[in-house]
Amino acid sequence: MTHHDNDRTDGRDTSTNTTATRTPEITLTGVGDTLAAIPHLLGFHPTDSVVLLSGTERGTPLSRTLRGDLPPDHLVDAVARHITASLADDDVTSALLVIVGGQDGGAQGGDAINDVPPCARLVEALRRELAALGVTEVASYWVPELADGARYRSYDDPARVGVMPDPGSSLLGAEFASRGYVTYGSRAELAALLAPDSEPLLARRAELIESLRAEVTESWPQAARVLAVRAALSAANSGDLALSDRQLATLAIALADLQVRDACLTTALPPDSDLAVAAAVLWAELTRALPAPERAIPACLAGYAAYMSGDGALAAIAFDTALDADPDHVLAGLLDRALRHGFAPHRLHQLATHDAVGLCAGEWSLDASA
Repeated sequence: MTHHDNDRTDGRDTSTNTTATRTPEITLTGVGDTLAAIPHLLGFHPTDSVVLLSGTERGTPLSRTLRGDLPPDHLVDAVARHITASLADDDVTSALLVIVGGQDGGAQGGDAINDVPPCARLVEALRRELAALGVTEVASYWVPELADGARYRSYDDPARVGVMPDPGSSLLGAEFASRGYVTYGSRAELAALLAPDSEPLLARRAELIESLRAEVTESWPQAARVLAVRAALSAANSGDLALSDRQLATLAIALADLQVRDACLTTALPPDSDLAVAAAVLWAELTRALPAPERAIPACLAGYAAYMSGDGALAAIAFDTALDADPDHVLAGLLDRALRHGFAPHRLHQLATHDAVGLCAGEWSLDASA
């Protein structure tokens, strides 16, 4: 499977996704410093990847950071078009292309001074697509891995080489860490946050959901469904989220009520609130614990929460998870397309204003018992 990821942005009212969010901007000086920042911009250390960092004006913050898997030869042109398509409305004036890995057989391909670094055809395809968008100020580099001491080389000038600093010492990494972000060792490690439970457990819960749905669908009032979600949010907030199979089934049925689901979107804002943090924990737990297609709803909620908090990589994984569980899930599909096309989070804040069931209304608080 080919994956594509966006960067982190905090969801403030800004016209572009930037690295400048709740704390002072960090100035990236030089190629090595920029390469060391990439894992923190994405939220994980990419391998065998193409990374595109775009800018709208010299001296201003990065506009976007996009990542894709390195494609096979026959998909190079298609992947180049796909990665650059979302930049069409960004007024991009400059770009940095970075190829991470891509060596055949694990060799240090392109290490000799006269060798062409790996994936040169992909770099050329990306240059053509960027030129079609009017972006002519493009630099491109290859690095075997984003790690301390890794040697990087320019595609434009084979003699332009350098050694990477430690990404763990990046000032940008420290800034993100101070805001509670974690930079994972790989995309797979990040995806494991939403990985499903074992098949026997999921099959058992699927049977229970069907049995419970037959019992309560007609007799279970909406207010009771809201109370079930509130109780789970309170448990997540207290760190005591140990849900039984019956509670999981109950929550699956509660979230299937579209008004309850839409009310749950309101928990995502503001993204640093106790409610948003507790909700993100709950949606992740339900994504892991519920079978398909029920998993799609909490995965979509987890994706929206990540999107609003600025974690584009986790949001992309959550939307993929939702659409794998239910390919026809409309909201997940819409949000996935918005993320891929670079919609700033604030443009989707309106989705978090539809609490028709009063989930977060009145005097209820996370500390209150349901």
